[in-house]
Amino acid sequence: MIISERKLIEYEVELCTGLHIGGNKESYGIGGIDSPVIKDPLTNKPIIPGSSIKGKIRMLLTHIDVENHNLDEIDKAFGSSDKDICLTRIIFRDLFLTEDSAKELENRLGKGFYTEVKAENKIDNLKAMPRFIERVPAGAKFHGECIVQKLDEDKEDFFKLLKRGFELLKNSALGGSGSRGYGKVNITIKNEKDL
Repeated sequence: MIISERKLIEYEVELCTGLHIGGNKESYGIGGIDSPVIKDPLTNKPIIPGSSIKGKIRMLLTHIDVENHNLDEIDKAFGSSDKDICLTRIIFRDLFLTEDSAKELENRLGKGFYTEVKAENKIDNLKAMPRFIERVPAGAKFHGECIVQKLDEDKEDFFKLLKRGFELLKNSALGGSGSRGYGKVNITIKNEKDL
């Protein structure tokens, strides 16, 4: 088993609507946000975990686009507990807010602020209960990286599979509350580099 090809794919995720990927509620206390977003603990800026992109794309390819790909190809690309698949072909890194986006959000929201709080009502037994959801505002951009690798025995085109996954994600939703308008994204591949 020899890795015959490795590519670094740099891409950008632009939020078309607010994004909520849940984080730790512990730090907000009583009267705080009901559902915070996940943040980098060193910078307090929101992040998109690589696992969120990976899991959503895998789900879309498996359940929406299954006629174009077999499950073995998807398992090779995204990993499997099957002992015969020992090397995941696509490695996803966490995505970080671009510097320009961070500056723009601070200009709009205030120094050190990168998220908005959206008030919603939860209906329970015909009684409305307010809740406060933290989300990253529309327009924010995140920088992401993937490594796509191929073994000499592989016949599949994992880069093509990744691009198809990005296209499917554009027409779905990332993160929570997608059925309520959250998580519409646009994804642009910015750079491809052989490693």
